[in-house]
Amino acid sequence: MPVHDHAQLPDVAADLPEVISGANPLVTAANRILDLVPQIRVTARHPNPPALREFLIEQIKSFEIQARQSGIGTETIIGARYCLCTVLDETAAQTPWGGSGAWSRHSLLVTFHNETSGGEKFFQLLSKLAQNPQLHHDLLELMYYCMAMGFEGRFRIVDNGRPQLETVKQRLLTILTSTRESLGAPLSPHWKGAEARKQKSWMFLPVWVAACVAGAVGLAIYLFLSFKLERISDDLSAAINKLRLPPVVVAAQPADKKTAPQRLARFFEPEIREGLVAVRDESDRSVVTLRGDGLFAPAATAVMDRYVPVLARIGDALKQVQGDVIVNGYTDSTPIRTLKFPSNWHLSQARADAVASLLAARLGTPQRIKSTGRGADDPIAGNDSAPDRAKNRRVEITLMVAATTPAQ
Repeated sequence: MPVHDHAQLPDVAADLPEVISGANPLVTAANRILDLVPQIRVTARHPNPPALREFLIEQIKSFEIQARQSGIGTETIIGARYCLCTVLDETAAQTPWGGSGAWSRHSLLVTFHNETSGGEKFFQLLSKLAQNPQLHHDLLELMYYCMAMGFEGRFRIVDNGRPQLETVKQRLLTILTSTRESLGAPLSPHWKGAEARKQKSWMFLPVWVAACVAGAVGLAIYLFLSFKLERISDDLSAAINKLRLPPVVVAAQPADKKTAPQRLARFFEPEIREGLVAVRDESDRSVVTLRGDGLFAPAATAVMDRYVPVLARIGDALKQVQGDVIVNGYTDSTPIRTLKFPSNWHLSQARADAVASLLAARLGTPQRIKSTGRGADDPIAGNDSAPDRAKNRRVEITLMVAATTPAQ
C-alpha cells in the first residue's frame, strides 16, 4: 500500500514482503527499505512525517539485525546504513512535506551518524570501495541500486550533474559485471522443455484489469504532456527574456543636483561589509539584494539561520520609512522540475514568499508587502559559468518610497 495512505506507518511494514533469499545478502536485508524509496518520492502529502521518521529508524535497525544474522561484517553494515540513510533523507527532503528544511533538521543521517554531508560522502565512499571491488562487491551493488532508484547526491546541484552521474553508474555497473561470480553450469546441458500450447489468455482479461491499464496509460500520457508543456513554457520564457525592445526616448529633465539619499545603505553598513547584502538607494526606491546561495539551501525555501537576524534588521529599517515593499525571487537558468517545484518560477515564488513572511511578521503591516516569483528573468550576470549563475540566484527587497516621504 502507498505510504501516504497510512498515518500509522508501522502498518505499511505488514504490506512489505519478507525477502528470505538472494544472491546478495546485503541487498536482501535492505530490500524492505529500498521498497519504500519510490513510495516516499511520489507522496505529495503525509499526515505525520515524524511518525514516518520513527518507522524508518526501526526499519534501519531491523536491516542491521538481519545483516548481522547473514554473517555480514560490521564495517560493511555501517557503510550500507550510511548509504540507506542518505538515500532516504534525500528522497524525503525533495517532497512537499519534507522540503524547506523540515526533514533535514532531523535527518536519519544525523540520527545514526551525526553527519549532514551524505550527498558528498556517498560518492567518496564509492570511490574508495571501487579500489577493491572483489572485497566490497555486495556493498557496491547496494550503492548501485540506490543510484538506480533515483539517488543523485551532490550531482543534483553541480553543473552537468546528471550526465556525470550516469557515467558513474555505468562505470560501477561495469565493475560489478566483471567481478560477479559466474553462474554454475546447467544441471542438464541438453535439457529442453516441452512446448505448451499457446492460449489466447487476453480474451479472458478481467474488465478491472483493462480499466487499470487504461488508467495507467492515461496517467503516463498526462505526465508526459505536462512535462513537455513545462519545457516549452520554460523555453518560451527564456526567449521572451532575450527580446530587446527599442529604448524609449523621453524629454530631458533638469539635472537634479541632489544625490540619492542614503536611506538604507548607511543602516546596513555592517552587513554590506560582510557580503550578506547589497544595497542600492535611489531617489524613489531602495533595493536590498540578498544572495540566494547563502539565504537558502539548494532547491530549498527555508531561510538559513544566518540570515534570520539580517531579515529582522531589514524589517526594522522598513518600519522607519513609509512605502510599499516588493519582494522578488530569482533563480538562475538551470531548470528544476520536482514534485514540489515543477519549474524555476515555482521555486522563486516560494522563496519570495518565505522572505516576505518573515518581513511581514517583523513589520506588523503585511498589507505593505507583495511577493513575486521571477524565475530566471532579469539576470544580473550571464548564465554560462557557476559564479555568474550564483549572482542570478537572489532575492531583491524593494522599498518604493511614498511621494510624501522627505529625503533623508
